[in-house]
Amino acid sequence: MSVSISTSERLVGRDSQPRVGMTVKLTEQALERRAENGRSDPSKGGTGVIVKCHPNWTCDVMWHNTKRVRVGYACGTAAGKVRAFHLAVISDEFGERPPTEWNRCKTGVIPSRAPYV
Repeated sequence: MSVSISTSERLVGRDSQPRVGMTVKLTEQALERRAENGRSDPSKGGTGVIVKCHPNWTCDVMWHNTKRVRVGYACGTAAGKVRAFHLAVISDEFGERPPTEWNRCKTGVIPSRAPYV
């Protein structure tokens, strides 16, 4: 299982903070992993919107082509371990937000990138 991380895609969790409302697509890495495991493309080749961000560095996405919400797309690291990057940014109408009191890391150990909204 040799999966490489793309440098051409703007990855959610590596290049931008995941946020609800962000338009995304599946990365090459995600599609390769799904093919290796014999699973189909839940996006049907289209885009989706992040509907929920979890503190364990995963996001739930509603895909536009199927109108279904799929859960648990990996986007970064958790507890110091590198995870996969399964989502690439298509558009982010809100842009990057600076840390504020409500989204700043409370433990000081792992930087919080997921807005708890």
